[in-house]
Amino acid sequence: MMKKPDILEDENKLTERLIRAVSRLTPQRKKMLDELLQEWERLDYREDSRIPCFLPVDYSTKDRVYQDFINNLSKGGVFIETLSPFRVGQSVSLIFTLPSVQKTFKMSGAIVRTEQDGIGVKFNKNLTSYQKELIHSAITRK
Repeated sequence: MMKKPDILEDENKLTERLIRAVSRLTPQRKKMLDELLQEWERLDYREDSRIPCFLPVDYSTKDRVYQDFINNLSKGGVFIETLSPFRVGQSVSLIFTLPSVQKTFKMSGAIVRTEQDGIGVKFNKNLTSYQKELIHSAITRK
């Protein structure tokens, strides 16, 4: 069995190797590596499994109401396809229906990422157990 100091030593050696390898990359390859790391970070943060979907959603910020479509859904949030400009941290209120369980959801959340084709919204922590179970049921049915 490996001791903790050995693990730390191996980690330090790996870090040094990576730094040397990256320092030898061309600027173009460094940019490619940076884009790959950004994609890993984007995918890595997700805590819940997602289902692809195409659900109409009405949502609003403090100053405007929008109608677009949810592209994917999880117990923790949604991705909404939109061309409207938003900023990370904005609060939103959402209303959408899950056809598979015939329930309408009224939820609030915050925008956690913006992309060219839409926004990632993380639901606020105040989901009821019932709401979480309905979303779980919809996700596991797909």
